[in-house]
Amino acid sequence: MLKVYVGNNINRKAVNVSHDATLRSVLEENNIDYGVGMTSLDGATLQPGDLDKTFAQMNITGDTCYLLNTAKAVNAACGIKVLAQNAVIASGFTREQIEEIAKYRPKALKLIDPETKDELYTCGLTTGDGRINGVGAEYGSGKTSDGKACISIKVPDGEDAKKFIEKTVGVAILNLQKVEDQWEGALREIATEKAAVLDTIEVL
Repeated sequence: MLKVYVGNNINRKAVNVSHDATLRSVLEENNIDYGVGMTSLDGATLQPGDLDKTFAQMNITGDTCYLLNTAKAVNAACGIKVLAQNAVIASGFTREQIEEIAKYRPKALKLIDPETKDELYTCGLTTGDGRINGVGAEYGSGKTSDGKACISIKVPDGEDAKKFIEKTVGVAILNLQKVEDQWEGALREIATEKAAVLDTIEVL
């Protein structure tokens, strides 16, 4: 039998399968969505057709391997929806993903000037509606219908929503977008490092 560490950006588990099982069957049996992002086997990105190959056909002959999917996030802060006088700035990432970045890659939450090394913008998490201004943004405790972190903004009565958002947080949203552009790579690095750590653990 082969022990496969199967999972995604957030969760993974070890399952015992036959070397003759296909990669697709293991992903589907463990509810891993491989239709988005990048799926890798022992760190090597899978190519078209690989999912229907068995572990043996993929030259996995040892006792353990890692079958991981890193979802490609739809970068956020460009997605703003307005309902009545409420505006929602939606992240491309879940609160759990942002928490993981804060724990393992805190520098990825900051936008740094490459020449001066000055901190231009920072992102984090808070409670309530969240907040955004010229120096930083914090996603609140709410989430969108697809589970992404978000910031809620109240548009004053009588104000044109689009003009109000552009005037008050337009530049801030662009900076937030630049911060989030760093997160997909950070999550991929975290997943790779966690897999490497698991590989060093032997349960007796």
